[in-house]
Amino acid sequence: MKRKILMQFCAVLLIGSLCLFGSCKSKASSDASTTAAGTSTTVIGSVAEDAEAGAVEIGGDFSIVTQNGTVTANGKIYTLSSAGEYTLSGALSDGQVIVDAGEDDEITLNLDTVSITCSFDSPIYLKTADKVKIKALEGSYNLIEDTRPLQTNENDTTGSAAIYAQCDLNLIGSGRLVVKASYNNGIHTKDDLKIKNQILKVTAPNNAIKGNDSLTIESGNIIAISTSGDALKTSNSDISSKGNQRGTVAISGGTIELYAGNDGIDAAYDVEISGADTGIAVYTYRNSSYTSSSVSAANDSTKGIKSDNEIRISGGTIVIKSYDDGIHANNDNALENGATPTGNVTVSGGSIAVTTSDDGIHADGTLLIEDGYIDVIESYEGLEGHYVTVNGGEMHVYATDDGVNATSTNQWTSDGVITVTGGKMFVEVAGRDVDGVDSNGIYVQSGGFVVVSNPNANSMGTAGAMDTDDGVTITGGILVALGTVPSSGGMGGGPGGGRMGMGGMSASNIPSGAVTFSSTLSAGTHTFTYGSTSESFTLKSRVTAGWIWASGITSSNYSLN
Repeated sequence: MKRKILMQFCAVLLIGSLCLFGSCKSKASSDASTTAAGTSTTVIGSVAEDAEAGAVEIGGDFSIVTQNGTVTANGKIYTLSSAGEYTLSGALSDGQVIVDAGEDDEITLNLDTVSITCSFDSPIYLKTADKVKIKALEGSYNLIEDTRPLQTNENDTTGSAAIYAQCDLNLIGSGRLVVKASYNNGIHTKDDLKIKNQILKVTAPNNAIKGNDSLTIESGNIIAISTSGDALKTSNSDISSKGNQRGTVAISGGTIELYAGNDGIDAAYDVEISGADTGIAVYTYRNSSYTSSSVSAANDSTKGIKSDNEIRISGGTIVIKSYDDGIHANNDNALENGATPTGNVTVSGGSIAVTTSDDGIHADGTLLIEDGYIDVIESYEGLEGHYVTVNGGEMHVYATDDGVNATSTNQWTSDGVITVTGGKMFVEVAGRDVDGVDSNGIYVQSGGFVVVSNPNANSMGTAGAMDTDDGVTITGGILVALGTVPSSGGMGGGPGGGRMGMGGMSASNIPSGAVTFSSTLSAGTHTFTYGSTSESFTLKSRVTAGWIWASGITSSNYSLN
């Protein structure tokens, strides 16, 4: 069934509020549950170390020490005007540090237990340089606070963030850095932003951490909180003068917690997540209690991970609790590089757990699953794309609308395709006018193990374990479809063409070679055994009857109990 409305936000995200605004504990937490048609393994979401947990009182006179740089002071405004290394320490109240050096200069700011607050501009304003490194020295605690009144529109008259740069910015060092903004963004550079090793916490009303051209996280413990914007963001999608594609958010390591009033990650181009040790927890919400708010706010984008081109996940552990889609790739926004966006999502490794009131994983283009573990704990539609291709991995999907959906280009075409060549996929749906697997086109399976369950499947064609516009072709693998099996009548179709549903078709249109059964399976864990295959799966709801397709299967050479 096509999605017609945005479902209201579920109360399941209430647990996210336990970590809101830095109250998370510095230890690993876990999200484990039994989900649709399969027994979920434990998915670990490591909680980032909170930089504020190491807070100390910062006193003493403010000082900048340098051996090879140039510093001038005008009251409480300090300007660094040449390449070099500068060490900042002490407390600067209602003052500012400005970098205004040569366009080819590289500068390092060492933060050695320093506090800078400013009520009239960005506390740290990097106006001109080639590259600036801000290094939180080991063992230090540092606080940068922008206390200006709220202004959500970025402008060029003052810096738009507590740490604002018009050049490349690298955040490094193993010390602690806390950035608080009441004005706009937390950390923002108009160029490339890279983060490595730091224990970092950023709180802002708009975007917490923003690199217009790119945002790269290699390691560290990072908490980013945006009360009405995005936690991580890029905004450009053109090609740089050096021929580099702009707009990618790339995460290859670190333990990261993201809290956002809008999107957790919002990339103008691609999102790339890799690294076995990467841990990401994303929470998006409509208010601080992670519950639904007014209808007028429903049009805001509150997705867990979003890109305007592609999303590629090859490693790491990702836990998402989102108001809108958990993972979403667009192909309908014009890219500044002149190319047509793909809207593709590729999962080739890692572990992903999603709890959402909308789609679990949505690709405007192709959703390709090669490997990895995916647990869609709660969703409206579970896995969705114009083309959905499953070549490997393990998926557990629970949805209140369609579990796996291949969309069509428009309402007059049936060109969606679901292809399964390998892997394990367990799908359960709960609505009355829904389908476990719904292809607005065709379903093709040549391998893999698939269980699809719809306890409300009926013989009137309004709900089924499977529904396609143009037929089903099964040449390999195993497909277990659980739901009502009609004895006669119904809508035409079946393998090779026409509509096919668990209900809504005649018994003669069940795939050739399939076996039917009429026994009832209760809620709980069941085991299917056939030949060398033995797989267990868990149902949330009681289901009656079904059919099984596997090469050579008969009514007496398998067991399902």
